[in-house]
Amino acid sequence: MKIAVATQDMTHVDAHLGWARHLLIFDVSAEGYRYVATRAFRHGLAQDGDHEKLTPRIRALRGCSMVFVVDVGPEGEAGLARARVVPMRAYAGQPIATALDALRDGLRRNPRGWLRREQQKDHFSKACDGRRKRSPSA
Repeated sequence: MKIAVATQDMTHVDAHLGWARHLLIFDVSAEGYRYVATRAFRHGLAQDGDHEKLTPRIRALRGCSMVFVVDVGPEGEAGLARARVVPMRAYAGQPIATALDALRDGLRRNPRGWLRREQQKDHFSKACDGRRKRSPSA
């Protein structure tokens, strides 16, 4: 499953979604995780009440199931809900590796609720991709 981390320093979960300098994208599974991409933002890096700066950040989260953040305001919460991205605040201030390790370990155990649905959706998507690649072209 694809997840994102809102970060200023590229090593910690240390950014509010609204003024995150970077969103790091990772693929996470029960087997581990791998870095996919960095989305960098040069504008809207301060707490200023400008909700328009959320649009490119939420767009950058397309395809992600979760984002690790320090916090998210009400406008950001609404945008994430529309994009079906779950904000995770539990690892605020901690190293990114700690958050990713915890998610990987959670997927190894018996995940519940939305996490299990996301894991199953990811497995189904990969299975469908594999079938498309093997099926002959018409």
